[in-house]
Amino acid sequence: MLKKIDKAATYLAQNLKALRCPICHNGFNIDKYALVCTSGHTYNLNKKGSINFLTTKADTTHYTRKMFEPRRKLIQAGMYAPVLAEIEKFVSDGNLLDVGTGEGSFLNQLDVKGGKFGFDIAKDGIQMASEYSELAAFFSLADLTNLPFADQSMTTVLNIFTPSNYKEFKRVLASSGQVIKVIPDRFYLQELRQAFGMKVAYDNQEVVDKFIDNFPNYSQTTVHYEFELPHHLQQDFLSMSPLEWQVSEQEKREVAKHPPQVATVHVQILQGKKS
Repeated sequence: MLKKIDKAATYLAQNLKALRCPICHNGFNIDKYALVCTSGHTYNLNKKGSINFLTTKADTTHYTRKMFEPRRKLIQAGMYAPVLAEIEKFVSDGNLLDVGTGEGSFLNQLDVKGGKFGFDIAKDGIQMASEYSELAAFFSLADLTNLPFADQSMTTVLNIFTPSNYKEFKRVLASSGQVIKVIPDRFYLQELRQAFGMKVAYDNQEVVDKFIDNFPNYSQTTVHYEFELPHHLQQDFLSMSPLEWQVSEQEKREVAKHPPQVATVHVQILQGKKS
């Protein structure tokens, strides 16, 4: 069985044209376990098969394994299965880039006929994503404002619950490419918000409007359902979201005595075409 670093090197060799150097924007060659651009900038594969393209420090403070592990458990338990099923209706054959991939579970569960690429700024997330031994994909630490992917190299840019950079998205998209953006709607995780004493309903219209400004040729789909939380994952639900950062340890302990038993998933899926 191939080591992860060998699998990644083979995957990169097959997909070199999809990458570019984030410093000089030239193409890459692969030299054993390293990408080397035509200007000599070198990026080494680590033993898990990922690369750090960042010129600044990775996030090791906010989005950590402590949050990603419960999120992974809930994704694997099917909490987002209807959302992913809807996304798959839009995904076209060709390369897919998962923006802010986190710990990689969304990308792992999507059936894509083409290359899979995921990046994040969170070090723990990319380390966990690289643990999916069965997943044929390339993961990297990268900057949203300076993507290490070539012009017109992606058919689909997937943007689930993460920030956007539409200038870079348009650059890496093929002429007939698309962005699929998933944003929370007003009742998303309302049980968690209610348990933490936060405002339940909120408005994301500004985010929708910005998307439409960049992709006037768009469609919008609402997905709204309740997911029954398995008993053994109810405590994980409390720590799967950045919402918990706003709550004291004492408040968390009180909520943990009677955790929510269902989770509302209420999202908008926006599909924007480049052409």
